[in-house]
Amino acid sequence: MFPIVPAGPALEGAGLPAFVVAGDGPYLRKRSLLGTSQTRVDRIAGLPDGAETLDYALPPVPADVMARAVGFFRAVHRLYRTEAAVLLLWRDGGFDLAVPSQEVTAVSVDFEIRPGDVPPGARVVGSVHSHGAYGAYASATDQDDEAGLDGLHLVVGDLDRRRAGYAAAVVVDGVRFRLKPARLFERPRRLVEPPADWLAKVAVAPPARRPKAKASISALSPRGSRPAEDIGRPSRKELEATIDRAAAMAAALGLRLSHWLVPVVDLAEPEEPEEACGA
Repeated sequence: MFPIVPAGPALEGAGLPAFVVAGDGPYLRKRSLLGTSQTRVDRIAGLPDGAETLDYALPPVPADVMARAVGFFRAVHRLYRTEAAVLLLWRDGGFDLAVPSQEVTAVSVDFEIRPGDVPPGARVVGSVHSHGAYGAYASATDQDDEAGLDGLHLVVGDLDRRRAGYAAAVVVDGVRFRLKPARLFERPRRLVEPPADWLAKVAVAPPARRPKAKASISALSPRGSRPAEDIGRPSRKELEATIDRAAAMAAALGLRLSHWLVPVVDLAEPEEPEEACGA
């Protein structure tokens, strides 16, 4: 087995051949008649294949903690019909919650962890956020946001129904591990109304400014311009984003969305010019 050395000054005195561990992956460094080479490798001979695993050590989030979180979400949904979020904390050997200042809409919640949001002696170990009346699933945006915070991340949805829906995963270094829900949290039995200071940290985001309206066909026709040049059209990027959202909703319902994007070609044959008739 070749020695393993870190990239950097340690390479100067390393015996070759050797595996070099760099920030962008492993390399094989060796010396031959051609000279000294260093090439990226995808596999290391002599070592077994590995796998991404997680031996989760924390207990399930207790029902009383979940009752406070879901009670807060129901209150926000009742007041504003929006999403909301809380931080999952670990202190004194158990779970607790903290509510950061947040800006919310019906389909998003935006917050930053600021000084004072986390009490002394506590550590942030995850998050819980709501989806309002929508189903509980981690959207592509949720997954991107959660990738930057190692921990337990829960989504609560269907807040317009008697029984809320739940989704949960543990994220480490951007990798999502889906464990059995009962291993991660206990469902609350009776919800707890939130304190006033929690609700005071929720601000509804102002509505997005609408783009300047495109001119109508009737307004363009008298000017002799081509409507296609002035009337807004959907882009391929917008179409793909819409399909991604639809696929995520289908996955939350236990379905798989299949689709094809087929170019439409006008197969109509051009008209042949009429032959001129002699006098």
